[in-house]
Amino acid sequence: MKTEFDFIVIGTGLAGLTSALVLKEKGSVLLISKSYLTDCATNLAQGGIAAVVTKEDNFSSHIKDTLAAGAYHNDRNAVKFLVEKAPSAISWLEDQGVKFEKKDGLFNPTKEAAHSCNRVLHITDFTGREIEKSLILNAKLNKKIHMMENSFVLDLLVRKKRCYGVQIFINNKIINLFSRATVLATGGTGQLYKWTTNPGIATGDGLGMAYRAGLKFKDIEFIQFHPTALKHGRSPLFLLSEALRGEGAYIVNEKGERFVSKIDPRGEMAPRDIVARAIYNMSKESRVFLDIRHKGKRFLKNRFPNIYKELLNRGLDLSSDLIPISAAAHYTCGGIEVDLSGRTKIANLFAFGEVSRTGVHGANRLASNSLLEAVVFPRKMVGCIADLPARIETIGFPLPLYSDKIIPIPDIKPKLQELMWEKVGIIRRKKELQDALEQINQWEKQVNIENTINQELAELKNMLTVSKLIVGAALKRKGSLGAHFIEPLGRKQE
Repeated sequence: MKTEFDFIVIGTGLAGLTSALVLKEKGSVLLISKSYLTDCATNLAQGGIAAVVTKEDNFSSHIKDTLAAGAYHNDRNAVKFLVEKAPSAISWLEDQGVKFEKKDGLFNPTKEAAHSCNRVLHITDFTGREIEKSLILNAKLNKKIHMMENSFVLDLLVRKKRCYGVQIFINNKIINLFSRATVLATGGTGQLYKWTTNPGIATGDGLGMAYRAGLKFKDIEFIQFHPTALKHGRSPLFLLSEALRGEGAYIVNEKGERFVSKIDPRGEMAPRDIVARAIYNMSKESRVFLDIRHKGKRFLKNRFPNIYKELLNRGLDLSSDLIPISAAAHYTCGGIEVDLSGRTKIANLFAFGEVSRTGVHGANRLASNSLLEAVVFPRKMVGCIADLPARIETIGFPLPLYSDKIIPIPDIKPKLQELMWEKVGIIRRKKELQDALEQINQWEKQVNIENTINQELAELKNMLTVSKLIVGAALKRKGSLGAHFIEPLGRKQE
């Protein structure tokens, strides 16, 4: 098989697909998926993508909302860049065949929590899936883009702070692939938690390999928990879009009482961290529900056809039933430190999307800014191509000992997910964080005894590494801020 490409892109969500479609003009691209192409968080994104596209809205308002949601921990230059480039990002998506909802030929944005006006473009209630579909089609039609599914990237090939490519599991063997530049677009860390909206592939692999390569992270203690996931048997939990609350859905307890407004005057439209904590605390004494019955069947079937159908399949009617909900791990606000072009501290290595830390999200992401980030920043990467090596450099990197046999692995994964949910979740306590760190250290010792490797073990090692880094970052932050909430200090210390 071919082992040399101008560019290697790891991840097939919106950040990875945008990177591939931008880079194809500059050379050959290998697009790698850990699973099948659409097995990614983008494909599950329901709400939409935020952008200033109406006369009633303006850049300063979008910037202000982003900073407020992020507890003013954001990088203001990055936020300004994101917001001002949003309209051109939307135009680029339209050029790729994405068809956003319009009324009389004009964009018809909706409103979501913590936005001061209607600015979220959508395609019914499965925006991410439709964007993913259009971009994958374009990638498949381009001869310069090669796709590799069901392939697990084990590590980055790094020497003397330069990246030469990746080491990958494929067809029961490990091989080295070389490139002029490598892009990490591997998504987030939701699967570190017992309850998450993230797909099964979101085990923090990109962060794990970046850490082993010597990269620094920032803000990874800020794990956003989505307030409204359907409460049912197992992860990933079905997401109940922010747009439901934007269209008037209530959050109620067993008595039918709306309780979020007692904590924040914005009620259901407060930032996600506030609403998630309110639901988490209420769930200790009562079941919690989403109630949008007052909007009527006709409206709900037209505005949320996919959510309506999915709930019917599960025996629930959005127009007549209270929908049981739980908060769930949803988004990693921090990650690998990058500049506005996605450059890391390692030459020829870029990072985009949830695995990166551009600084736009601060301590808590504003709804529908994640899809926007995944388009805006990869499009700026083109300006860095001239700085890359003119040719692909292939140098020797040793291969680890691979085992195609079953390696006896302790039953650590579900225990880790339970630990992270209970001790490193929505509400944290210093003693519990310390206990979590001690337990993770013990598990790491158990898995590091094995001197051979396979995908299951490599993934578990990534999960332990990244969990440990999140706990460490949480312990270093002394007070509460955004999605990082420490008891008994609460919000007052910072």
